[in-house]
Amino acid sequence: MMARPPFPIAFLVLAACQPAAERDAPEPAVSSTPAEPTPAPSGNAVPPEQLAGEYRVAGVGGQGIDLPYGITASITADRIHLTADCVNVEWGYTMDADGSLSTLRVPTEGCARGLNEIEEALVEAFDGAERVSRTASNGYEFSGRGPTATLFTQ
Repeated sequence: MMARPPFPIAFLVLAACQPAAERDAPEPAVSSTPAEPTPAPSGNAVPPEQLAGEYRVAGVGGQGIDLPYGITASITADRIHLTADCVNVEWGYTMDADGSLSTLRVPTEGCARGLNEIEEALVEAFDGAERVSRTASNGYEFSGRGPTATLFTQ
């Protein structure tokens, strides 16, 4: 009787050890351009329950505020109260879950002096506010028919 060589059996054993997926899988494509991060949205809607709090008014119309006194805003579930020196202005507001807003100014007492240019712009901003969104620097921006107003928590 003639002995068979072990070569065909050894070849079959080695072939069986190789996963088919590795042998038949195409090479992964390599991009020559770097991956770009997904840009963050310019502003995120703010749920009404997150808005209540005490704020520093930091800007109006895209410009910072530089006065010898601070301007603050106290916001409750249905009121926005702005205080600037002896000036007090208040709005009632309603807000939807998507950040859309409507305001109505409420008569308040304040000092006898008139409003300066910045205070007038803030009154215009809150009178015309239609939306509240989060800024990239974690503030709140009121925007709409007038200039924007930017607030930061205190």
